[in-house]
Amino acid sequence: MLCNTLTMPSTFTAARRSIYFLLSCLVFLNVCFPLLGQSAGEKNLKLAIVVFRHGDRSPVQSYPNDKYKEDSWPDGFGQLTQLGINQQFELGKYLRKRYTGFLNETYTAQEVFVRSTDVDRTLMSVQANLAGLFPPTGRQLWNPSIPWQPIPVHTIPYANDYMLHITTKTCPRFDQLVNETVNSEIFNELKKPYLDFLKTLQNGTGYTFDQLVGQKGPYIWWILYDTLFCEKTHSFSLPDWATDTVMEKLHRLQLISLDAFFGVYKHHEKSKLMGGVLVKAVIENITQALTPPSKRKLIMYSAHDTTIGALHAALNVSNGMLAPYASCHFFEVYEIGNKSYTIEMYFRNDSNVDPHPITINGCSHSCPLEKFIELTSPIVVQDWRKECGFKADTSSDKVHALTIAVIILSIILFCLLVMLCFCRKRLKASYETV
Repeated sequence: MLCNTLTMPSTFTAARRSIYFLLSCLVFLNVCFPLLGQSAGEKNLKLAIVVFRHGDRSPVQSYPNDKYKEDSWPDGFGQLTQLGINQQFELGKYLRKRYTGFLNETYTAQEVFVRSTDVDRTLMSVQANLAGLFPPTGRQLWNPSIPWQPIPVHTIPYANDYMLHITTKTCPRFDQLVNETVNSEIFNELKKPYLDFLKTLQNGTGYTFDQLVGQKGPYIWWILYDTLFCEKTHSFSLPDWATDTVMEKLHRLQLISLDAFFGVYKHHEKSKLMGGVLVKAVIENITQALTPPSKRKLIMYSAHDTTIGALHAALNVSNGMLAPYASCHFFEVYEIGNKSYTIEMYFRNDSNVDPHPITINGCSHSCPLEKFIELTSPIVVQDWRKECGFKADTSSDKVHALTIAVIILSIILFCLLVMLCFCRKRLKASYETV
């Protein structure tokens, strides 16, 4: 009994302390959880930049022994197909769903900027995309029978587009680097396991062995697989030699050719000359969009698999895979709190799953914008023409100098004319006086 009397107050005190502790936790949770919710709610999307590949297309060319030539395709080589139109329309609808509440329901010129390479399939792709993203409603419904509205798409000549058009033809130094890569020891080691396989392709393809393993070999591998892939996609009968095993090996060779283009050898310098140009544009776009009074919310780039490949190589997030038709890279800039910004990246390469988060090395997925700019600064080229090996363009200086010379000469002639008129008046006055 004595023991029970002594332990009761102790038990009561412990229970009271437990109750006080629970009440304190409830107060803490009631105070902190709304604050946490408020903090999360302060993450506001400010800008989205999307870079996507065109939709399904016909082959860009055929191989020598291919029985299907350009006239086998309704619109010729390299053209967007009906399947490609549907793929882009679906991507546009996905963008509408993803950015519901962020973008206006109707197209607004101040919010959206669209640019495409000057190629039929990319221009048509972005128009199909926009049809899914901005179907006309209200005053924009100009014809009830046509659920489409014209939206401006900007472009520049293909030969002058070194931001979205990735090719060796626009940059001599990049061309030199690719040639050095193809002749490098490391690339030869990658190619070596496939030499016997390449020999077996001569009769079927019409290419010589020297062509298949030579300087243009990587491009030929790409053409072979791409052409056969397009034909298979559109239910063309493939030649007997194009077995599943052959297609698998050609696909591996195509991936090696992609590596030769953007990596393997002097990856950093290649990144500056190609994908780094687009990264620089993205950073400039972000800076402009976050500067009042800009109302820009969405920037769209319609381009190619090589564009996305160069971008991923420059960001060093490449997974060694090709960008499929209508695949899309997302840059999303969020405002956190008061004038603090983060950037998130995603890659959508399958319409059946959510886009994959992409994280740049040295940062978290939701990367502070200042940190992102710092990490990407090594690949941002300041003078692209100089880095590419172009000689200084003095033509503009000559025009400028000529303009100044003409202006100076005009002023001198004008002064002489004024002096002549003044002298004639003086002479005439002197004559009348006499």
